[in-house]
Amino acid sequence: MHRSLDIDFRVIEDQLRGRNFVRSSEMLGPTENLFKTKEHGYRRVDDATFLHVMHFEAGTTYSLRITRPDYVCIQISVGGTYNRWIDDHVAPVKPATIDITNAPLSFSDTTAGAKLRGVLIACKREYLIDHFKLNVDRVPAVYRPIFNSGAGSPSALTLPANPDVMVAADQILSWKHHEPLRHLYLNAKAIEIICEVVAQINGWVPQMRRPPASQSKRVAIEAAATIYRREIFNAPTIEQLAMRVGLNRNDLTEGFREVFGATPHVYGHLLRMEEARLMLQDGQLSISEVARRIGYEGYSSFSRAYSSHFGHSPSVEKHPAQPSAGSDLLHPTPPVQTEQR
Repeated sequence: MHRSLDIDFRVIEDQLRGRNFVRSSEMLGPTENLFKTKEHGYRRVDDATFLHVMHFEAGTTYSLRITRPDYVCIQISVGGTYNRWIDDHVAPVKPATIDITNAPLSFSDTTAGAKLRGVLIACKREYLIDHFKLNVDRVPAVYRPIFNSGAGSPSALTLPANPDVMVAADQILSWKHHEPLRHLYLNAKAIEIICEVVAQINGWVPQMRRPPASQSKRVAIEAAATIYRREIFNAPTIEQLAMRVGLNRNDLTEGFREVFGATPHVYGHLLRMEEARLMLQDGQLSISEVARRIGYEGYSSFSRAYSSHFGHSPSVEKHPAQPSAGSDLLHPTPPVQTEQR
């Protein structure tokens, strides 16, 4: 089964007047079997900007025709690949990139079973320039029509997705709270992404090539490490982490070895040990409570792990100590430790 879909950004703009969110089904008809997700639609950021969160599995193959007059679209792809057509140009949309387009009409093809994760922010072209002070002169001439012409450009401006943008996109995709907090949080993150992208363009040293795979992979690895640090008390599994940054398990593990000299498992263990040391030195919690907070079921298993890592038991941590050798792996450095499982 194949479906042909048609979305007009002017209709979305009209639907969002006086509303915070409009479901895709209100414009496309029933979508339960098309997008396997809890929420598929468009969220108002302000009068000139809206947000679309892509976090779904395609239930059937479909083609999407998008009419988007005078909108600049900022798309951060985290997981999944599909093809986008503008005029006679076709390009795969790949993870760990920022694609910026302003074509009045585009088409995309997605196959059944594809799992897409990412963020699309659509902003009125003149508003993006005037409100966020985007300096079009910093953009190479071939891509300037994206920002200074309603006719747009058949080619997307592709930026390397820096870790801050990737983490902000992951926070949008991972946020689970209900309204009104959900709306306020997602809007703030959308504005954060726009600011990061504009700052990246305004400070750009033009090198207009698609970022090499190695660079995109490193960005994804650094974003994964940030997620680990942020969620240290409820760390995702390796499979979950790989999905959230758009890598497979093997690439994630290999990338951690290259950047940090350790697998994700070892890296996460180092983070937890360092956090345990700080909590013990603070003196506000018992050893058993520290163990529980960093994910150990009991005192004995935590004490063995702590003693193995630092060379002494957790009970001796009464005053702040000098950083241990293990902490060197918490930031990108040449590999200094091999995996021990």
